Amino acid sequence: MLDKLKKLNDFNFEFVGKNKFYYLVIVFFVASIVGWIYEVLFYLLFDGVLVNRGFLYGFYVPVYGMGALLIVILLKRFKKNLVIFFVLTMIVTGVLEYAVGALMFGLYHKTWWSYDGLFLNINGYVCLRSVVSFAVGGLLLIYIVEPLIAMFCHYIGKVKLAILAYSIIGIFIIDLLCTLIFRHPL
Repeated sequence: MLDKLKKLNDFNFEFVGKNKFYYLVIVFFVASIVGWIYEVLFYLLFDGVLVNRGFLYGFYVPVYGMGALLIVILLKRFKKNLVIFFVLTMIVTGVLEYAVGALMFGLYHKTWWSYDGLFLNINGYVCLRSVVSFAVGGLLLIYIVEPLIAMFCHYIGKVKLAILAYSIIGIFIIDLLCTLIFRHPL
């Protein structure tokens, strides 16, 4: 298993460099879907409630996609030092979660999630449990998921990759517009 992970992480990413925009769109989309699944399963297991935890209509939570992009763009270079990478991922994702929570409250005067009562929470927007969970997710992203996405992008080729990326962007834009018009108007 460790040999397979090593080969995966040693994959030649030259293709990604030439197609970085498309690759980042796929990273964003995959992380957004994984975030939605995580949220739904978490609340199903701990609260016994099956609910779409996303802001948008679709089965994705874009804040997870943004977190993944920040990790890939800003923190990937630290992946050889596990402790530094883990701590930086906690900080970056914590700042992102706090900023999005505060922004959503500022726009809608509604709390979309609350960590009130949990250990080391800051205004209910972020807590130790959430940032540790995101840091573990960051490890999975950088060491397993992101290399698989890079290989996928390489193997489907530039034309199919571009079509896929622009299709994802189109779906997100349509969903966002419908959400802002019908589900959560400002």
